[in-house]
Amino acid sequence: MKKIPPTFCWTKMGAEAGEELAAIIRRKEWERQLGGGYFFWGIGQSLGENAKVVAPEITSLHVIFSPMPSKPKLIDVAPNDVVIWNAWIDAQGVVRRLPIHCFITSRAFLPSGRKKESHYALVCFSDQELDKQSNEIFIFPNHLRNVATNKPLGASQVTAIVRALNLKDKTSDTKHYSVSFTAELRSPYCVQLAQPLLLDVEELIEIKEITNSGDIGLWNALVKSIRSRMTEQINWVQCTLDFFDEDDLSFTDSLSLLQHSEYSNV
Repeated sequence: MKKIPPTFCWTKMGAEAGEELAAIIRRKEWERQLGGGYFFWGIGQSLGENAKVVAPEITSLHVIFSPMPSKPKLIDVAPNDVVIWNAWIDAQGVVRRLPIHCFITSRAFLPSGRKKESHYALVCFSDQELDKQSNEIFIFPNHLRNVATNKPLGASQVTAIVRALNLKDKTSDTKHYSVSFTAELRSPYCVQLAQPLLLDVEELIEIKEITNSGDIGLWNALVKSIRSRMTEQINWVQCTLDFFDEDDLSFTDSLSLLQHSEYSNV
């Protein structure tokens, strides 16, 4: 990408759930390859209806990923517990299983010590490798406005749909962010996740080892193994849903409308 779009989704990324950013990007690139270009990027806040509102107005709704320049928090670098999210909630409130190749984790607890009850994911598509993109742009937060409020972004706001006020980027002394990679947001754009289950210590070690090995084949086998064992813990109701409108990415089985359960040990 050589020019900032007038309207786009901007998300800042860093270490999370005990993983370094480079490792997260590597396995998201594997997820992209295994998913025919699609991958899910976990975020802590909902986009609301903002993506659905602006998407019809533009040819393509891009999502731009920028690394956080600040040092990651200890709770993200070394969380006490990590969960994997196994389902998403559709517009009708039905809880449905995520595609088997998807692997979305987060810390299990908030800084307050309360259990993390909600997490979200951007539905992304790219036909380019995430870790080999060349982007000649920088993001200047002072040049952006939240599409919903038309106000500047808050300091703690990590992900938002924004409009760019100034695309020339001539101010060198203004705080700015680099861009690691970009993708497209595809419908349903941002989904609420559900059915978090705890990963055990052995699984976390294996995830790290295989991610560091660089072997996508081993990663694919591990993801299918963990996700299959996780879904066995859940009482699925048979149904069919084509998430991506592509036969090879369709998946079956959705959850009945149950209240979200407490985290379960696996």
